[in-house]
Amino acid sequence: MNHRRGALGTFAGVFTPSVLTILGIILFLRLDYVVGNAGFGRALLIIGLANVISVLGLKKDTGDN
Repeated sequence: MNHRRGALGTFAGVFTPSVLTILGIILFLRLDYVVGNAGFGRALLIIGLANVISVLGLKKDTGDN
């Protein structure tokens, strides 16, 4: 039998996706607070920045360049 070992490991395969999911849920739950205090334009900027950070973190952890 040929056993293939996972490529990502514990940190990149488990910890990072879990933390990104938790932070995404927190952002979603606090969205009304952010829009109310920062305004719609700045809220879109914050959400866009959070999305860029998530995508860059994912690309770094999976080894894509």
